[in-house]
Amino acid sequence: MNYIGVVIPAYNAEKSIGGIIKSLIESGFEPNAIIVVDDGSKDRTGAVALDYRVDVLTNEKNLGKGASLNRGFKRAISKGLKKVFTIDADGQHRTSDIKKFLKIENEYDLIIGMRLKNSPDMPFIRRIVNRTTSLVISLLGKKYVPDVQSGFRLIDLKIFDKIQLKTKNFQTESELVYKAVKNGYRLGFVPIATLYNSERSYIMPLIDTIRFINMAVRFLWV
Repeated sequence: MNYIGVVIPAYNAEKSIGGIIKSLIESGFEPNAIIVVDDGSKDRTGAVALDYRVDVLTNEKNLGKGASLNRGFKRAISKGLKKVFTIDADGQHRTSDIKKFLKIENEYDLIIGMRLKNSPDMPFIRRIVNRTTSLVISLLGKKYVPDVQSGFRLIDLKIFDKIQLKTKNFQTESELVYKAVKNGYRLGFVPIATLYNSERSYIMPLIDTIRFINMAVRFLWV
């Protein structure tokens, strides 16, 4: 898997980031291909990641998940990687699900880990927000997208030949899906397990929903 890397946007994730990196390395990823973007954390997230000799990028202040993802993608491209997984830093994803993506990697340009049918413990408000945003993106893109906000993905970096991300927060994941579909890239899905634990979520349902609506309105005029 020397052509595939991993981008992990991380904010205050010192309790979980080490276990994720360790599992990725055990799964066959080279430490240099694992890119952790420490988004202005107030804890030891970056220091813990560095202990594993992975590539750590540090935002001096919190810029948002989307900004961190975009920085990670650019770093991956500069390393000559062809594809990257994205995975959240809070430990909710199982790295054992990576093999599901790899089975179909040549069939799609963007593969999304689909959570809803496998996540009865997803907090209610997050379930409602995700269903709503998924419906809106499905209608705008004219393609059914069951889980537009899942952070567990496999992305062929060639899509950034045509796609430029303009948002900086949680709506970036929806922006990427919409623009991939509109540019004719192949979109696939795999079912994944998701573990919701005591780690704090930094999603702000009201503010992030407003940001999503603003983005969706702009899409109507493009």
